[in-house]
Amino acid sequence: MTEPTGDSTGSLAGDSAGGSAGDAANTTDGAPTGAPEWILVGLVKRIHGTGGEMLILQLTESDERFAAGSELHLMRKREQELTPVRIESSRGSDRGPIVRLEGIASLEDAKPLFGASLFIRATELDEPEEGSYYAFQIEGCEVYEGERLVGIVTRLAETPKANPYIEIEPDGDEEKLLLVPFISQAIISVDVENRRIELAEGFAE
Repeated sequence: MTEPTGDSTGSLAGDSAGGSAGDAANTTDGAPTGAPEWILVGLVKRIHGTGGEMLILQLTESDERFAAGSELHLMRKREQELTPVRIESSRGSDRGPIVRLEGIASLEDAKPLFGASLFIRATELDEPEEGSYYAFQIEGCEVYEGERLVGIVTRLAETPKANPYIEIEPDGDEEKLLLVPFISQAIISVDVENRRIELAEGFAE
C-alpha cells in the first residue's frame, strides 16, 4: 500500500509558502479531487515513559487531528491492516504531540506500536481554498510550457523560510530534476481534474 503523506496545502496566493509530501490516486467520493482513500497524518516516533504514551511525528497542519477524543486509523509497522483507534489523552511538547490511545495503558502495550502510521479518511479533508492545493493534487501532474511537455511533478516540497517548490522529472533524456517555485509568477494554471500544470515561460530552464 502506498502511503500518501500529509493533509497540508500549498498555495499560489502570491509568494505564500505551504505544502507537504503526498501521493496521487483515484478520486474518492466525497473527498477533494485526486485524493487517495487514506491520508497519512502522523507516525509513532517513539514510546514516551511507561504509561503507554507515544510521541507523534505530526505530518499535518491540523493540531486537532491529535486532540483527545479524535479518531484515527493505525497501521502497524510492516503490516497492511488498518485498525480504528481513539486518542484518550493528548498534550503538546516541543517535539510534537504526546498521546495515549484508548486501551494502551503501559509500556508493554505501547511497544508494538513503535513506528506505526496514523491515517484519516480522505473524506475527512476539507476542500482547499481557491488557489490552494493538497500535495496529492499536484504530484503526478504533467507540466507544460506552452505546448511543450516539460515533465512530471514528482514532489511538492516546502522549506521553513522560503516558498514551496515543485520537483519536476524532465521529459526526455535529461536526468537532472527541475525545481520550480510554487508561486503565481511561475505557475499560470493548475488543472487538478486533468492533471495538468501550465508553467510560465522561462521557468523550465
